[in-house]
Amino acid sequence: MVRLGRYYLYQATASATFFAPIFFVYYRVRVGMDDATILWTQSYFLAVRATLDLPLGALADRYSRRLCLVAGALGQGIAAAALILVPAVATVWIAETVFAISSALKSGADSAFLFDALKAGDALERYARAESRGQAVVALSNGGAAVLGGVLAAVDLRLPYLATLLSATAAAAASRLAFGRERLGRGPRDTARRLVGDGARLAARTPAVRWVLWLSAFAVTGSHVFYYLQQPYLSAVGIPLAMFGVVVAGIKVVTAGVANAAHRIDDRLGPRGATTAMVATASAGLAGMGVVAGPAGASWLLSRGVLDGLWQPLVNVYMNRLVDSRLRATMLSLAGVSARLTLAAGVALLGVGLRHLGLGWTLGVAAAVAATTGTALVLAAPSVSRLPARDRVIATGA
Repeated sequence: MVRLGRYYLYQATASATFFAPIFFVYYRVRVGMDDATILWTQSYFLAVRATLDLPLGALADRYSRRLCLVAGALGQGIAAAALILVPAVATVWIAETVFAISSALKSGADSAFLFDALKAGDALERYARAESRGQAVVALSNGGAAVLGGVLAAVDLRLPYLATLLSATAAAAASRLAFGRERLGRGPRDTARRLVGDGARLAARTPAVRWVLWLSAFAVTGSHVFYYLQQPYLSAVGIPLAMFGVVVAGIKVVTAGVANAAHRIDDRLGPRGATTAMVATASAGLAGMGVVAGPAGASWLLSRGVLDGLWQPLVNVYMNRLVDSRLRATMLSLAGVSARLTLAAGVALLGVGLRHLGLGWTLGVAAAVAATTGTALVLAAPSVSRLPARDRVIATGA
């Protein structure tokens, strides 16, 4: 049985990435990279993570979700330490590779563990609320780390990476405490390769699963367009470096509030209504940033908080309701693969846009693309008022 308090502690420590609001500046100042090159390193990170998400998700389902979470936390700390000790271009590429592996190890394993543990304890009715609260904890941890990271960066750019090293070590310890005995639903013949194949076949033949994959791709890409353009935008509109973390914290407070209510929003609006809200906030926020050139434009970044507060818990909830235990982390990882492959291409195009169009036009084009693809996603949403009941699994992939 999962201990929810300890689970939230794990999510808080694993999500405290202190360098997130200043890594652009670190790579510029300490390593000497330009913005377009930084975006291309992020495109590489996303491509590597997308490549690894599915096999490592299957590995978690086959062997141990808990060990994957421990290894992911330790990898995060090792990469942060490398960037402190050797701030060079080659180190950036190596560190981004390790960050990608660490993220893929975590992808889906935590949510799958939570769902199965609550189900085993006859407490599945608590899952949607626990998922929402867990994502709210993640958001608040991100926000607090961002504020402290900005303050630390104003003193020394290396300090946010040192703080991340410490939090990653704490996350490895917390993951050992948070999760009890694992109850994996695998069969004796379920190799990681077979789980990957069954997951792909399940996605190919199940329309509702394909729609969740599409939703994940849209939401993750839209959120990270904000993320990757945020630091160049804040610099361009005159926000001081020490305030970068405060802006991020504001976003995360909004994310936490929305995430905590996401299960109720889903109950009231269903997938189509929740998706409409995601599309509207992503399109409006990017468009607003594109036309507001002064410091007040930073307020448009709060729209990312609404988007994240909805998709982060709901994509997990929707997918977990559609599959059974033996494929749960695998399918959540497949959602990550589809999302990050889309995002990797998008981030590379952002780099091209910044170099040839400038920041304002790049934001405007991104807003138009979000509105167009998001409208198609809304129209394709399940026609029923909501996805299957919380304790009903409609596809196993067997």
